[in-house]
Amino acid sequence: MAKWLFAFLTFALVFTATPSFAKSAKPMTNRDVINLVHAKISQDSILLAIEGSKTAFDTSATALIELNKEGVPDAVIQAMMRADAPKPAAGSASTSSSTASKATNAVYGAFNPEEVILLDGSKRIAMHYLTPQLRTASRGLGFGGIGQYAVLLGSTATLHLTNNQPSFLLAVPSNAQPQSYFTLATFAARKNGTREVSIGGGYMSYSGGIPQDRRVEVTCEQYANQAGVRAGFTVYKVTPATPLKSGEYAIVIHSATVRSVGFFGTGQADSYFDFSVGS
Repeated sequence: MAKWLFAFLTFALVFTATPSFAKSAKPMTNRDVINLVHAKISQDSILLAIEGSKTAFDTSATALIELNKEGVPDAVIQAMMRADAPKPAAGSASTSSSTASKATNAVYGAFNPEEVILLDGSKRIAMHYLTPQLRTASRGLGFGGIGQYAVLLGSTATLHLTNNQPSFLLAVPSNAQPQSYFTLATFAARKNGTREVSIGGGYMSYSGGIPQDRRVEVTCEQYANQAGVRAGFTVYKVTPATPLKSGEYAIVIHSATVRSVGFFGTGQADSYFDFSVGS
């Protein structure tokens, strides 16, 4: 009896705590969402309320910061952003608008395995990958064996961050362990205007992979909002375990070695999503 009564009261609160739901002509606002969160309405109920209501949300940077301060969950903030995202006009889908829609989907929650989403404070940025050049060179005048390096063109990444502990969202095949699917690595800037990291080498024998001293330790957790994820993938939130030092970095997606799941890059070169950190 007590459980039934609690469920009834929760249901009633969702539809009476604020007048701006589907039965009312008044659009749902940021304040309505904050009120629901403060009333401890479940996240799933708030998401359903947003989906079934007219909305007039403020999703400016200032408003997003305020929502975060008020304890609004990230999944709810994303739903608010999607609800008020511009809708394409019927029959106007062109190549350029399709590309823009894809980028918007990535930023607002429809995750694509071809992209990594940077979470920098209230910003969500769809990153762009590079395919590196490979360089093979002798070490120690030949006495140290042979080393192979992945080389990124340009002395620094075009994406520069002042936040030294950002987070990233990436879609991982559901049957893969995330830590084996990607690596966050630090790169050495060279005088010839490139950045590089060792990806293998040896003297009497050869070993492949980015060495441990170039790997950045991260925390990896399954992301709360899995809406829009392609079948066969799971989105994870990846964050450096400690603040990053100033320098050049990249998230390396090991698309050349993962099993085929019908997406870009399989059987080709790894993808490097590069960025720099510094004041």
